[in-house]
Amino acid sequence: MKKVVCINDKKQLPGGELVEGKEYLIEKEFINNFDQKALVIAGINNYGVTKMGMRWYGYDSKRFADADKPHEEIVEYSSMLI
Repeated sequence: MKKVVCINDKKQLPGGELVEGKEYLIEKEFINNFDQKALVIAGINNYGVTKMGMRWYGYDSKRFADADKPHEEIVEYSSMLI
């Protein structure tokens, strides 16, 4: 199984259990109905129902980085002239 690290735990769907900075093992990878690469993670909840009543399964792969490779964090800065 492949190891990944969570890089985004913001705005999770109801029932999501991701923690930023924690490593996870991938059980399964697939393309969901929205043409997103989704991951099923070992040992945590991988399904639920949104506020609108739609069922979800798996997490978007954009929330993760490969644990074996170093990842960059993109930070945007804005400057104000006074």
